[in-house]
Amino acid sequence: MIGKRADRREGEPWSLEELLADMNTCGISEALVTHALSRDYDPAAGNQEISRLVAGTRVLHGCWAILPPSSGEIPAPNAFLREMLAKDVVAAIAYPHTHNFSLSGWSVGPLLSALENYRIPLVVPFGQSDWEEIERLCGEHTSLPVIVTGLNYRQLRFLLPLWEKYHNLFVDLSWFSIHDGLAYLAERGVLRQVLFGTNYPLYEPGAAVTMVTYANLQDEERRMVAGGTLRELIRGIRRDRP
Repeated sequence: MIGKRADRREGEPWSLEELLADMNTCGISEALVTHALSRDYDPAAGNQEISRLVAGTRVLHGCWAILPPSSGEIPAPNAFLREMLAKDVVAAIAYPHTHNFSLSGWSVGPLLSALENYRIPLVVPFGQSDWEEIERLCGEHTSLPVIVTGLNYRQLRFLLPLWEKYHNLFVDLSWFSIHDGLAYLAERGVLRQVLFGTNYPLYEPGAAVTMVTYANLQDEERRMVAGGTLRELIRGIRRDRP
């Protein structure tokens, strides 16, 4: 996340320049980024600001926040998706708890269907939704990549049975701090559904880098987690949709 978060700590990095410097220090070559304004103030304003900031870079990829189209705060679904693609936005993010809406079909169904049609990944920070809603989301939109971020290992009893049903459910490892946790997920055959993530600037990015670097994984598995799977999802976006 770029921008001054409403709950930021004193001295917390927030600018584009600080993000790029920290990425360089930690050896992170690319990042999926959203703007604090999109969560804490006005999603539409934050979406435009993140696109403006990343337009001059090749290593940052924009992520736009969604809202129910019926409120009129964002364009109709297909127009919204076309604008996203025109500005090289490669993912959407939902804050239903913060922004007071539901991920159910009656609230954002047409928009979710449009995201699914274009195969644009949807990020859902953990705590913004619940497992019942996430299960329904994955089941009703099986071609929509759903990325739940900020999970810890205590959620595995929810996550593992869902992974048995849904190959479109992904998680990041920004808070998955468990000894040999990635090796365990490799043994379970679900490592393809785990993505490198840092939850910057709330967490230090070096922790996630260390987790991947020293995990007991094969080199091919390490590359997959470190960025290979996310790049596949981005390459899978269908830019030729009507």
